[in-house]
Amino acid sequence: MQTSSNLNLPFLMPAQAQKHVTHNEALQMLDALVQLGVASRQLSTPPESPLAGERHIVAEGASGVWAGVPAGHVAAFQDGAWQVFAPQTGWIAWIADEGVAHVFDGEGWSPFTGTSINPAPMVGVNTDADETNRLAVKSDAVLLSHDDVTPGNGGVQLKLNKAAPGDTASVLYQTGWSGRAEFGTAGDDDFHIKVSANGSDWHEALVIDRASGAVALPNTPPAANSFNLLKDAGRFAGSPEPQSAVVSGFEAPAYINPVNGADISAGPKYIYNNSDYGGSAGTLDPDIDALISKLKNAGSRRFGVEFFALQITAGSGTSTARTIDGITHYLPFTTPQVPLPPELSFNVHVLVKSGSVGCAIPSSPNALYLDGVRFTAPQRILPEDGWKQVTRRMNWSPASFLGYDNIAHQIFTTPGTVFWLAAFTATPGLLPMAPERYYGVIPSLEAWR
Repeated sequence: MQTSSNLNLPFLMPAQAQKHVTHNEALQMLDALVQLGVASRQLSTPPESPLAGERHIVAEGASGVWAGVPAGHVAAFQDGAWQVFAPQTGWIAWIADEGVAHVFDGEGWSPFTGTSINPAPMVGVNTDADETNRLAVKSDAVLLSHDDVTPGNGGVQLKLNKAAPGDTASVLYQTGWSGRAEFGTAGDDDFHIKVSANGSDWHEALVIDRASGAVALPNTPPAANSFNLLKDAGRFAGSPEPQSAVVSGFEAPAYINPVNGADISAGPKYIYNNSDYGGSAGTLDPDIDALISKLKNAGSRRFGVEFFALQITAGSGTSTARTIDGITHYLPFTTPQVPLPPELSFNVHVLVKSGSVGCAIPSSPNALYLDGVRFTAPQRILPEDGWKQVTRRMNWSPASFLGYDNIAHQIFTTPGTVFWLAAFTATPGLLPMAPERYYGVIPSLEAWR
């Protein structure tokens, strides 16, 4: 009698008598082996009261009715008797009492892992993965351990890789699916730790510079406040700094030297006891009011240390160029080539009245901040941007720093640009920077001498 190649099913032969017997035998074999699911693979002796169609993978040391059956063979209870089938390579069986599938590899049965799932489009463990969270785990704990099977090197690493410095590679902590803390390289390649009370307003607690390892605490006040290195404290009212909260007239500072044909002139003044906020000393220029509203709370805008804004009108000269946003900008002013400390913060408020101001970025580790937010690419300031706090933090290595830099501010303009500077400071060390920190007048030591 001929049989099929894979399951050895008997064929009906020409002129065969009792064809139904052969046909039913083939059906019984199909019933036993197709969609193979066995009760167990742990028994070496048949169960006492098997159910019709019950199947087992026979264990080692078969006895009783199964005596002599090789381990791993499939036994099926059919028509009141046990039928035994030799498995073939590739057979898959569901093991009911273990809740797993096993595959026969030609020698024995082993857990079935299927074909390679590398890469798998998404994996969910006790929860559903989605297009954003392609790996999702819902568990009381997650364990990642070193490889002690291969064996590995005894260590373990969790790697987060991003495409470019401006992208984010971070670990986010949430409460009720709302962010509360995050650490990683967020927006640049420095290491950041930040926190939030509501998931939308974030405050940086710590920043580690990628080049030097220097640690900054943006929202932690310094141990001691720095004094302004500028003799007039950026008040543009004469040097040394007036010893009064009020000032009389504008005086162009010696530390701003116009170049490329630029012109320096007086801008309006912030007025002590101004009438905009309940005083009697006069009204504020609208642009000065906009700046003081950025620097101070409403209840603190009436009184304060007076200062002038300084207006610079860029000339038509074209030396010392920088291309920012595809537009060529030129140097409008320099500072004297005087000795500088290797760690220094320049802080100034800039308002563009017309044209374009560009803030360039020199080589690391120097940093640019606008309104307390760090940028790793040059930025333009336009009239519609209003007042911008521009902070340049210098952090040179003392061993390689030349000791001077007359364009440390790195401010450039297009020809003819008109812009204002206010509350200019140069302070030793690195000022804490954050979006809500808007420094105003920082006094020099001159006012106390």
